[in-house]
Amino acid sequence: MSLRKQLWIAVAILLLLALMVSIVVSTLSARNYLVQQLHTKNIDNAASLALSLSQLPKDETTVELQVAAQFDTGHYRRIRLVAPDGEVIQERHNPAAPQGVPDWFVSMVAFDIRPGVAHISDGWRSFGTLYVESQTTYAYESLWSGTLRLIGIFAAGLLLIGLLGSFLLGRLVRPLNDVVEQARAIGARRFVTIREPRTLEFRNLVRAMNRLSEHVRLMLMEESARLEILENRLLHDPVTGLLRREPFLARLQAALDSRHARTAGILVVLRVQDLAALNRQVGHAGADTLLQRIAEVLDHEAATTDYGAAGRLNGSDLTLFAENVTDPQLYADSVLAAVRGALGGQAPEGLRLTVGATPFEAGDGTGQILARVDNALARAEMDGGDRAEHEPHAAHPYAGQEAWREAITRALDEGGVILGSFPVVDPGGDLLHTEAPMRLTLEGEQCAAGYFMPWAERLDLIQRLDQAVLEAAMARIRREQQPLAINLSVRTLCDTGFRHRLETELGSSPEVAGHLWLEFPARSALQHPGELRDICRIAQGTGCRIGLEHAGPEIFRQHDLSSLGVNYVKLNAALIAATHGSADAQALVRGLCTLAHSIGILVIAEGCDAPEDLEKLPELGLDAMTGRAV
Repeated sequence: MSLRKQLWIAVAILLLLALMVSIVVSTLSARNYLVQQLHTKNIDNAASLALSLSQLPKDETTVELQVAAQFDTGHYRRIRLVAPDGEVIQERHNPAAPQGVPDWFVSMVAFDIRPGVAHISDGWRSFGTLYVESQTTYAYESLWSGTLRLIGIFAAGLLLIGLLGSFLLGRLVRPLNDVVEQARAIGARRFVTIREPRTLEFRNLVRAMNRLSEHVRLMLMEESARLEILENRLLHDPVTGLLRREPFLARLQAALDSRHARTAGILVVLRVQDLAALNRQVGHAGADTLLQRIAEVLDHEAATTDYGAAGRLNGSDLTLFAENVTDPQLYADSVLAAVRGALGGQAPEGLRLTVGATPFEAGDGTGQILARVDNALARAEMDGGDRAEHEPHAAHPYAGQEAWREAITRALDEGGVILGSFPVVDPGGDLLHTEAPMRLTLEGEQCAAGYFMPWAERLDLIQRLDQAVLEAAMARIRREQQPLAINLSVRTLCDTGFRHRLETELGSSPEVAGHLWLEFPARSALQHPGELRDICRIAQGTGCRIGLEHAGPEIFRQHDLSSLGVNYVKLNAALIAATHGSADAQALVRGLCTLAHSIGILVIAEGCDAPEDLEKLPELGLDAMTGRAV
C-alpha cells in the first residue's frame, strides 16, 4: 500500500474518531441537560399540584378531578397520590413509547429522572404524598433528532475536511513522488536531479539523492572525457581533427554496406594544390591553420547529415561524404564556394583548390568510388584556377523527379516494402533480434534503401516509406513472434503525428510492442533530444525498445544519454574495424562499453566481418554483434 493511502487512512480514522467522540459528548451533554430540566419540572409541578389539593375538599371526586385535570393539561408520564398507610388514592399513567427513535438509542441514553415529591395536608393531618413524573418521550425524540442533525453537520464537515486534507496531502507528498521517480530513474541508470522541496525532511532526502545523481553524472563525464582523448589520438588527424584515412574509409564502407544502408550520396575530395610550396610561403604553422579552416567547413557539411563523415586522406587531400544528395556537380560547387567563403581575404596568394565528386550507392566498393573521384580531380586540375568536377555513376532507369515519384509510389501501392533479415546475436550465439533493412521492388528487382532514398528524401516520401516499414514489421512480428529491428528516419522521429499513431498502435498490441526494436541514426536523432525523449517515453509505456545506430564515441561525450531513456546503441563499423590489431582502439571500445553499461545501455557491434570478431569483441564488453561473420 502506498504511503499516501496509509496517510489518508490514518487521517480518516482520526477524523472518524473525533466525529464519534464529539457526537457522544454532545449527546451526553444534551441528555444531562434534559434530565436536570425534567427533574426540576417534576419538583415544580408536584409542589403546585400538592398546594392546589391541600386547599380543596378531600372527597374522592374532587381529588380525582383535580389530578385528572392536571394530568390531561400537561405532559406527564405518571401522577400518583399515595395515602400515609401506603394505599394508592389516585394514579394516572401514560406508557407511550417515543416515536421514530430506535430502541438501542433509548436504552443507551435511558433517562434516570427522580419524580417530584410533595406532601398534601388536610388541616393538621397528612392526607397523602404526591409523586409526579414528566413524560420523557418528547425528550427522547428531541435528543434523537438533535443527534441526527449533529451527525449530518459533522459528516458534511468531514467531507470538506477530507477534500481539503486530500489536496494538502497531495501537495505534501508530491516531493516524495518526485523522489520515487528519481529513485526509479537511478535504478534504470538515468541520473537526473529534481527541485528541492520546502519540507525539511524531504529537502534533506532530495538533496542527498541529487548529490548522488550528480556525483555519478560527473564520474561518467570524466570517463567520457578520457575516452574522447583516446578517440582523438586513435582515429583523428592531429592537425585538422578530421578522421584519419583508415577510419574514414571504414566509415564509408559501412555506409556502403547494402545490408544496413538507407542512404546513397556523394563523395567529395578537396585537394590543396602544391601544399609544399604553401608551406614554404606561409610557414608550417600557416599551412596548418589553412588546413584547419578548410577542415572546419568539411566537418560542418558532414555534421548536417545522418551518416556522413569528413576525413584527411593524405597531406593535401581532404574529403567528406554526404548521403541523400542527388546532384554531385552542384554539391561539389557548393563545397568549394563554402571553403572559399570561409577563407575570405586571408587565403594565401596563389592558393588553388580543386574538388572532385562522384555519387555512390549501396553495394559500391570504396576502390571504385575513389577511382571515379580521382578522374574528376584529374579533370579539375587541368584548369589553372579553382575548379570542381564530378564523375557520374551509371545511369539510373528513371529520369527526373516525376519518374522517381511515380516509381516509388507505384511500388508502395502494389506491394509495399520488403524487409530483409540479418541476425544480431549475443556472445553465446543466441538471437537478440533480427535486423530488417528496407527493400523496395523497382523494375522487378529488390533495391536497397540507398538506391532510392535520396529521391524519396527529395520528394518528401520518407514518412510514407517509414510508415510502410513499421506496418510490415508489425505484421511480420504477429506471424513469427520474433524480435525485429527496423530503421526509421529522423524526419519520422520529429513527426508528432507519427509518434501519436505509434503510441496508439503499440498500446493496443502489447504482444507486438514487446518484440519491436526501433533504430534511429545516432548523430541526427541526438540533435532532437525532445522528440527522442518523447519516443523513449512511448517505448517505456508500451514495451518496445529504442536504439541509436552508427554511433561513435561522440554520442557519449556530447549528450546525456542517461536522461533520454535509450535502450541500446550500435557502434559503427569503422570503430569496430579499428580494433583489429590496435590496443588503443580496443581500450576505447572497452571504455565505451563500460560507460554505456553504467547507464543501463546495451552496446552492439556493427560490421563484424572477420570470424575472430565473434571471439574477441565480447571480451571488450560488447553485448551483441552483427555483420558478415554473424
